[in-house]
Order: sequence, then structure tokens, then C-alpha cells
Amino acid sequence: MQVTPPSVVLPTPDLPPPTNSLPEASPTPSTDQPPIPQPTPVFNPPSALSLNLPSAQPAGNPDFAPASMGMPNMKLDNDAPAGPGALAGMFDWAKKLRFQAAVRGGYDDNVNSAGGTNAIASTYANLNGGVSYRFGAPRLNINLDLTGGVTRYLNPDITKPLQGTMGLGLDVEYRFNPRLVFTFNSSSSYQQQPNITLIGTANNSGYNPYYYSANSFAAAYQWSDLLTTVTRLSLTGSYYPDQNSTSNSAGQGFSNPGFSQSFRYLVKPTTTAVLDYNANFYEYQNSANNSTGQSLLVGFDHIFNPKWFWNFRLGGETRQSQNTTPYFGPSLDSNFSWAFAKRSSLSWMAHYGTQPSGQNNASYSTTLNSGLNYSQGIFTKLTVNVGIFYLLSQYPSVSGSTTIPSYNQTNIQANASLSYILNRIINLSLGYQYLTSSSASSLGQEYNRGITYLQISAGL
Repeated sequence: MQVTPPSVVLPTPDLPPPTNSLPEASPTPSTDQPPIPQPTPVFNPPSALSLNLPSAQPAGNPDFAPASMGMPNMKLDNDAPAGPGALAGMFDWAKKLRFQAAVRGGYDDNVNSAGGTNAIASTYANLNGGVSYRFGAPRLNINLDLTGGVTRYLNPDITKPLQGTMGLGLDVEYRFNPRLVFTFNSSSSYQQQPNITLIGTANNSGYNPYYYSANSFAAAYQWSDLLTTVTRLSLTGSYYPDQNSTSNSAGQGFSNPGFSQSFRYLVKPTTTAVLDYNANFYEYQNSANNSTGQSLLVGFDHIFNPKWFWNFRLGGETRQSQNTTPYFGPSLDSNFSWAFAKRSSLSWMAHYGTQPSGQNNASYSTTLNSGLNYSQGIFTKLTVNVGIFYLLSQYPSVSGSTTIPSYNQTNIQANASLSYILNRIINLSLGYQYLTSSSASSLGQEYNRGITYLQISAGL
């Protein structure tokens, strides 16, 4: 696994002064050797992926979506087949075209993420696949990913035995000049299952499909050898086609436009000090739930080596809402990634602050979420992957015609898989996934779910 580190702003040497005259001829032959030209460091602002922004994550976050709703991860940092694409022999433009397909089968003991006696178990069959395309020019790079999957549950008691998911990802980088870089990142998906890595969807059920989209546009400018600014506009949102604002407490769509301004100062070649200001707006179908928030954070981006980096931010956040208790408290972001051996890697992310609640009444929830993933190659072709994701959400008290007291919701998801490379095209995977949700409230959102699977995948 190749970890893509965040790039710090490297000092750019001044260009030699222009001259309109030829150098004077030397009266005697010179024995001095001409200086060896040194490469000029390229201005590489931190990527949205290295900062763990939602807009740069795989559409639908397939690594954390329920295993019975398979959708492959087609991101650039994945191991990709070497050589030209499958259609390169027929079309020159298809050299960067990649395909992936998989067949999966297994057992899901709680298909609709329901609690108590409402849980329904079923065996299932899943077909998923994706196509990715990379193209561009020396100053323009575009990465496009289209993924999807369909699952058939075999238990006749399931109301919706056929369920599907689809995702679209787009990453664009344009270098306007050596000091100015524009980026656009977008990740959108259609899903029918809860995914606790997507804000506002952790307590959704299999009976409530939704659309989710995260987008950001950024401009990074290098003012000097040491100072860089990054200005970013973002828009994240969810939409439930069957949403009923009066009765649906587990599926409230939202939109979240935001603005951020980052000031980056190079302390040393491997460490950049960062000051971030963020402002955003949570908007719902029920306007009484709308809220505005701001945060100010300080931190650093540090590169230990080309395969080991850490982004860290810590500060304060404030949020005001019409019918929800105001929030003023700490805010934290951390993203750590380390490929410490040829086939071994560790990544950890953590966040504390507010996010859209996804509930019918509360505008926001104060959340602590953290994800840890570990990959270890055992033999040349055998790899073990384990991961856990934790989400603690505190919903504030809501005033109005009916007062709702504050309550907590805890979601945990754990994954373990064993992958074997049969050949350069075909992989075999055996895995297990466990999901649980618990709450002191009586919303009926508590459940436990276990999923086993066996998958055969092929990539070209």
C-alpha cells in the first residue's frame, strides 16, 4: 500500500534575473565546470484526501458500508494493475481505463438494521463493480470513478429483497501557474443502508434509501517561500425521497454549505504550521432546525517520511440554532497514516465537534468519531485487514411545543478480512463485519448486526 502524504510548501528558489545581452567572451579558456542544475521544488498544497475531507473519500465509503451492499473502492491510492488498461489495444485513450468486478455471497443476520424482534436474517448474493478513468495534461489531472452494486436477499420475509447502491467520484487538479493550484473534489452516492462514516446517516434503515453528496472547490496560492493560503468552498448534503418530516425520526435530509480559509507557514521542510477558520450553515426542510456555526483551529501538517504523515488541528467551535441549545466547545481533527513496511500500513482518524444530526428535531449533534485501520501482509499473496470505527453522538435538548431532552447515541462498526491474490487479475476475500447501535432514548434505533461474506473479484 502506497500512502500519499500531504505536501508541505517547499521553498522555491528565485529565478535568475533576466538579461538581454550575451555573456562576455572569456579571454582564456575556463577550467570551471558549469554548475549542475538543481530541480525546483513543485508547489504541492495538501490534498483533500490527505486532510480526510468527505468530498475526497470514495463515493459511498465502501470500506465502511455494510458488506452485504458491496461497492469497490477505486481510489488512486489503491494498488492498481500495472501496464495499460484492458482496452488499450483498441483505443489509445483507454490506456488509463480500469475495470473492477466482484461476486459476493454470505449471511446477514439483521438486513434492515432493526432492533429486538424486528431483525430479519438472510443469506444474500451480491454483484458489484466499478470503472475508473485517469486523464489530463501536464497541468491538468482528472480522475473519474463510477461504482455500483446490487444485492439480492433470499429470505422471502424481507420487504425489499433487492437493494442497490451507486457512487460517482470526481477529482480535478489544475495548476494555473507555479504558485496557484485549483482543485475540485466530489463524491456522491445512492444508498439503502446505514453508513456511520457519512454524517446524518448512522441510524438509517434498509427501508429508507437516500442520496448523499460531498463537494469542495479550493484555490491554493503560494505567497512566498514560506506562506501559503488555501481558500475552500464546500457543499455537503443528503436527500431522502421518502422523507416525511413529521414522522421520520431516522432520516432527515440536510444541506451544509461551508467556507474555510487556511493559512499555512513552513516551519521546516517537513513541518507546516496551520491556522484554519471555518464557517458553515446547516439547512433542513424544517427551517426551525437551521443553524450557523464557526470554528477556529491551529495545528500542523508533519511528514515523518514519504510514507508517514500526520495532520492535526485543535481549537474552538460555536453554533447557534433557533430551537436547539447553543454550542460552544472544543473542536479537533486528526489524520494519521503510516506505511511502515512494504505490505504493512496503519491509519487513524479522529474528529470532535458538531455535525448535522440527521434527526427530525435537533439541528446538530456533538460527535466524537474515530476510525482505525490496519493492514498486514502475511505472505507474498496473503493480507489481513482489520478496522474499527466509533461514533458517539450527543443530541442537545430541543425546545418548542414538545420539549425533547438531550440524549446520546453510540455506533460501532468493526471489520476483519483475509485477502488472497490468486493471480494478477483475480483476488479472493473472506470477511466479517459487525455493526451495533445503542442509545438511552426510546427512539427504537438500537440494533446489532453481523455480516459474513466470501468474495471473488477481478481487476483489469
